[in-house]
Amino acid sequence: MNFSPAKFVITEKHELFQMKKEVTLKHELSSQATGLLPLLLLMALSALYPNRISFVFTAVICTGSLVLFSCLWRKNIFLFMLLPVAAALALYSVFFYSGLESALYTYTPLITEWMLVVTLSLSGTFRRTVLRRIRKSGHPVRKQAQFRTAVAEYFHVAQIVQNLYTLHFFALLFYIILFESHRVTGVERFLYHQAPFVIGLLVIVYEQVRLYLVHRRLQQEKWLPVLNGKGKVIGRIAYSVSIGSSAKHCHPVVRVAVVCRGMLYLTKLAADSPVSPGALDYPILGYVLFKRTLEQTIRDLAGRIMPRRLLNLHFLVRYLFQDEKVCSLVSLYATTLKSEDEFVKYIGSASGKLWTRKQIEENLGKGVFSKYFEEEYPYLQNTVLLAEEYTR
Repeated sequence: MNFSPAKFVITEKHELFQMKKEVTLKHELSSQATGLLPLLLLMALSALYPNRISFVFTAVICTGSLVLFSCLWRKNIFLFMLLPVAAALALYSVFFYSGLESALYTYTPLITEWMLVVTLSLSGTFRRTVLRRIRKSGHPVRKQAQFRTAVAEYFHVAQIVQNLYTLHFFALLFYIILFESHRVTGVERFLYHQAPFVIGLLVIVYEQVRLYLVHRRLQQEKWLPVLNGKGKVIGRIAYSVSIGSSAKHCHPVVRVAVVCRGMLYLTKLAADSPVSPGALDYPILGYVLFKRTLEQTIRDLAGRIMPRRLLNLHFLVRYLFQDEKVCSLVSLYATTLKSEDEFVKYIGSASGKLWTRKQIEENLGKGVFSKYFEEEYPYLQNTVLLAEEYTR
């Protein structure tokens, strides 16, 4: 295998990622279900005040919802559920001018519930259009990510609310048809007045619990930086989501070749390795996690097999590796153990062994070594291994 200089980009910098200066994709989740509160408040007030007073509350709540939406928008909190709620309240106020005011006294919860289902159904038809406009908006990546997250969360909650209220309508219709001669006052009152409020309240509680569990899981997740074509950090993604699933996102990888007496120490990769599982590779390698530097990552990885005082690192090369599963910007280092005693003391008891140049060359291209190693060996052969041969 011949080394192609065009494939490798050498840099003198030891730190490639300055996390504090880069833009990150921070997907903040907010509970869209809290946008139902104005509607639930109207349902509760309608049982305590006359229709005209309820109308005033409706106007105030509707206006306040829109003002609140505008204020939250400026703070990058997109509570989209306030929009269909405000529309439902506006439609409710039309009943005062349509000669149906008398129906509001008994059926206010059902009417507002019905208006909300209508507005949610209409908004659902524009889902693809909204997502397409976000992609073509030209906003920064972070802003687009926040929009997409909020929109996806809104449509998730909207579907739940729409389905539950629709089921409530069917339950009410079923009760009216089958139990006309056996009406129970308590059941009838619950279905007409209390059920819409209870359903909305349960949705809010459900969403709060769900988002709490999501945030808790995200805090425990390992995050990988996402790189652009120039090696700059443009975001982050969960390790469990990205690794091994596709080569859509590029992540930083650090690898350290351990050299002793002109030989390379190699050990087997784990069975769940995203690249060449079970093949032979360096003992010190791994992904650079979000907000971690190359040096910090190397110290953490190397600390498992050798003391820091022996970790005399030499930066070799940085290159792009890509296959059908991963895309990695690899930073390759080398550390040299000067004596056999050091090797036996700190590494000799591990599962790998030292490989000579001849042994490696006889097994190249046979699936014995990892794809990373096969890419790097021609460069190692002409640099660090060649230097070791002349200094021995």
